[in-house]
Amino acid sequence: MSTDASERTQPTRPRRARAGGETLSVVVDGVTLSIQREARTDLYSTFRVGGPADYLVRVGTADEVLAALRWADSEGLPVTIFGGGSNLLVSDTGIRGLVMVVRRTGNDAEAALELLSEDDTHVTVRVPAAAPSTWFGRLACERGWAGLSWLVGLPGNVGGAIVNNAGAHGGDMQQYLQSLRVVDLASGLQERDHDWLQAAYRYSRLKVAPRPRQEVVIDAIFRLPRGDAAALVAEADEYRAYRDRTQPTGACAGSIFKNPPGDYAGAVIERLELKGLRSGGAVVSELHANFIVNDQRGSATDIAALLAQVQAIVAERTGQHMEPEVERIGDWA
Repeated sequence: MSTDASERTQPTRPRRARAGGETLSVVVDGVTLSIQREARTDLYSTFRVGGPADYLVRVGTADEVLAALRWADSEGLPVTIFGGGSNLLVSDTGIRGLVMVVRRTGNDAEAALELLSEDDTHVTVRVPAAAPSTWFGRLACERGWAGLSWLVGLPGNVGGAIVNNAGAHGGDMQQYLQSLRVVDLASGLQERDHDWLQAAYRYSRLKVAPRPRQEVVIDAIFRLPRGDAAALVAEADEYRAYRDRTQPTGACAGSIFKNPPGDYAGAVIERLELKGLRSGGAVVSELHANFIVNDQRGSATDIAALLAQVQAIVAERTGQHMEPEVERIGDWA
C-alpha cells in the first residue's frame, strides 16, 4: 500500500568492495589472524547492504579477539564489532578501520560450551558469545534447560542478543543471565556480573556505549531451570512456526522499531496502513509491519530513508516517536 512518490524511486546502488581483496596474515602474541582489506560487509549483514570495510577479520576466541584489538591499536584503527549481522544497518560508504566479525558455528560453539554445575532444579552453563542464538536455544531445549525456547529462530548470535537484550514471548536474555566475560584492550579478559550490564527492554550499557566500543563480549554464564525436554522442544517448534507464519524471510534485520509503551510497533504501523510503503529497493513488509525488507537489491540509504519516512508519518498522525532497534554503523557523514 502506498501512492507516495518514493514508491517509484529506483534503488540506490551501494558501493561494493572488490571480490577477493588482499588478505594479510598477521601474527600477534602467537595468534595468527587473516585480515582482509577492502572487505565486503554486505555478506555479514542480514540486510545484505553496506559498503566495504577498510579491514575485516573473523574471530571467535578471547585470544583472537584480543589479538585483533591489539593489531588495530598498533595500526591506529577504530574497531567495529559484528555479531550475527542482524540489528545492524551498515552505511553504503562502508566502515573505516577494522571490522571484527565474532562468530562460531554451532558445532564449534558446542565444543566450547561449559556445564559449570547442575542439580535437580537448575543447570549453570557458560556459552560462547560467538555462538548462534537459535543454536543455543535449541540445544537448551533438547537438554531440558528451560527459559530459552523463545530464542529458537532468532537471527544473530548470543553476544549480540546480550548486548541488545533480545527477547520474545515474554522472555529476554537478562532473565537467566548470571554474568559475562568481556575483553578490552586495557584490561584483557574481565568478568562482569549481571547488574553491571544494566539490562532493560532492548537495552544494555553495551548497547548505548559510544563507538568504537572498547569491550567485546566473549562468553556468558546462564543459570537455567530444568524442564521437560520434549515439552521444551515442542514449545520452541511452536514459536518457530509462529515466526515463519507472521514474519518475512529474505534480506531483513528483525524488528525495526522498539514497541512503544502499551502497544506494539507493528500494530501502530499497520493501523496507519503503511504496509507496502517503499523507498527504492526497501519496503515495509506486507506480512509484518515492523519489518523492512530489502527486496530489490536496495541500499542502506533506501532502508534509512524508509525508516525515517515511517517515523515521520507515525509522529505526524499519532504524536508517537518510534525508536529504532536497528543500529546504524559505518560512515554516514
